[in-house]
Amino acid sequence: MIHTDNRQSPDRLGCDATSAIAVSAASELDPWAPYYDFIHQGLPGEAEYYVLEGVRCGGDVLELGCGTGRICIPMAMTGVRVIGVDISAAMLHVCREKQRRVGPLRGSLYLVRADMRTFAFSHRFRLIVMPYRTFMHLLTPPDQIRTLRCVRGHLAEDGIFLLNMWAAHPSAIARAATSGSVDTLQLAGEYMVKEENMTLVHYHAARYDEFRQLILERHLIQEVDARGKVRAERELSLSRAWLSPREMEHLAGRCGFTVEGVYGDFDESPLDEHSTEMIWRLRRT
Repeated sequence: MIHTDNRQSPDRLGCDATSAIAVSAASELDPWAPYYDFIHQGLPGEAEYYVLEGVRCGGDVLELGCGTGRICIPMAMTGVRVIGVDISAAMLHVCREKQRRVGPLRGSLYLVRADMRTFAFSHRFRLIVMPYRTFMHLLTPPDQIRTLRCVRGHLAEDGIFLLNMWAAHPSAIARAATSGSVDTLQLAGEYMVKEENMTLVHYHAARYDEFRQLILERHLIQEVDARGKVRAERELSLSRAWLSPREMEHLAGRCGFTVEGVYGDFDESPLDEHSTEMIWRLRRT
């Protein structure tokens, strides 16, 4: 059975998450740790984009929401000094295990369990990144503002803050919200786990709270052996908020950022009405 050690490893740079809201967020994310790399494999071109920006920045990099290390480990392998922050102890445990298997890094990677709304380090970073829609885990405007202000306080004067999120289309959300089947689990994917001779079968359903702009997801993950027998299953949740481009631009300006660029993909094509992603490049005002 896929498993992870939920005991928290000692953080290398202190800074723990202790608020009730932080504990709630961690409790939603911790159960995902053993399955995350199979089901959430990132976006086309995403890892290359952030790793290349890390190489270009010429200084230390902070990744917020580093999870199981899909971005921060390759970035450190290129010679960059990286600090990875995540609220989930279980995710960080997986990341540490992957780092151990990789072996010595050309750069360095330090992992810290902390809340991205309130983290505190003694120096500023040339590059801060928040990949794979991590900003969408901030469910309210106050949390979004606290995070952006915390990021700005840790960004060097000439530093860059990069993040991406869904480019929400209200018409598509409205259709999904009124489809009548949002509470019915539907097959979302199957993933082979060769070392354990089994398949992960993933089912998904979502409910859309239009007033609060929230996506409330249900996930069922079954571990199916070679004979087709379900040997374990787990039901997980995931909550995220969507923002429009205007809302994000307003938040950035309110929190002391200038928008250097906003793109519709990781090739930095302009954001337009057909884009499904928003990639934001922000500087301190």
